[in-house]
Amino acid sequence: MKKGLAVFTATAMAFALTACGGSGNQTASTTAAESKTADSSAAAPATNEDVLAADVNLDNPSTQGSEVTLSLNHVGSTTHPYQYGVGKFAQLANAYTDGAVGVTIYPASQIASGAKAVEAVQLGTLDMCLESTMALENFVPEIGVLNLPFIFSDKNEAYTVLDGDYGEELKQYAESQGFKVLCWMDNGFRDISNNVRPITSPDDMKGLKMRTPESSVFIDTFEQLGATATAMATSELFSAMQLGTVDGQENATSTFVNNKYYEVNKYYSITHHIYTAEPLIISLDKWNSLSDDQKTAIQKAADEACAYQREVSDSQAADLLQQVKDNGCEVNELTLEATEAFKQAVEPIYTKYEANYGELIQKVRDAVAAVK
Repeated sequence: MKKGLAVFTATAMAFALTACGGSGNQTASTTAAESKTADSSAAAPATNEDVLAADVNLDNPSTQGSEVTLSLNHVGSTTHPYQYGVGKFAQLANAYTDGAVGVTIYPASQIASGAKAVEAVQLGTLDMCLESTMALENFVPEIGVLNLPFIFSDKNEAYTVLDGDYGEELKQYAESQGFKVLCWMDNGFRDISNNVRPITSPDDMKGLKMRTPESSVFIDTFEQLGATATAMATSELFSAMQLGTVDGQENATSTFVNNKYYEVNKYYSITHHIYTAEPLIISLDKWNSLSDDQKTAIQKAADEACAYQREVSDSQAADLLQQVKDNGCEVNELTLEATEAFKQAVEPIYTKYEANYGELIQKVRDAVAAVK
């Protein structure tokens, strides 16, 4: 269906990593623009209509001749739905600005992952990142309300709320901290995997050593369930499970399969305990440096790429779950009764975080209720 992304050369990454560690005057975007090894020679599509309708090209669109080159990092592999989303964004941004804006993509945490990637955007050593709400929560605390367990029961609820007034309000909180959230791409509902036992009730969580994202809400949620929670970046997780530092993890199926966690986990339990969006973030300083026409074009590109990425993510769901089974994992799904038991078990988390999020909790519940 789609071409794989060409692997960046060691030279290109050396430049990119140097830019991340350098001064604010030498950004990853500048380095990427100067490094021909990070660019491909594919020509931009002929028309805006063509690029929107066409399958995404996972090779980096050419940045040669661009007035502005944006560096964009994400944690997914080159076959992850994240790559399709940012690949489409790069194509559309280049087309809608008539080649004035190019985007160089760094998949698989080539520059940073988690909170470190968001920090790089804040510092100006990276222009953009597609990162989790968990990572962004460390810089924009209000975003953490989206990480509360069992807020959304299906993706339609999540998409409608995030694309509506509530999502816009959260974007304003992000801007107050120096980030422009262009859109909310899809990570998905999270499930639990481990090497000890299937998860069929809250009691099965007791005593498990679980990796969580770098989010206080996630840590507190799993500790409320009786697990020992250890926060770590995605880039560290595979080896941590391989070495037995943690028993398991929780993630969307796409991440589980693309990162090959089935090689180090035996049990996969469909819990859908938290839905996570993946905000596409650009430094507010970088955003403000663009012309009005470029801003309009980039926002349009982000909106359309977001819709595309969500479609890709949804279309892969059944096949990804089958891959979990085909790779030897024992798969089970929570019963409705077990799901209700989990909801009751984590209800104290809402009470605890009322002081942090105040009316944002009731607002999101009201927004969800309006969708039902």
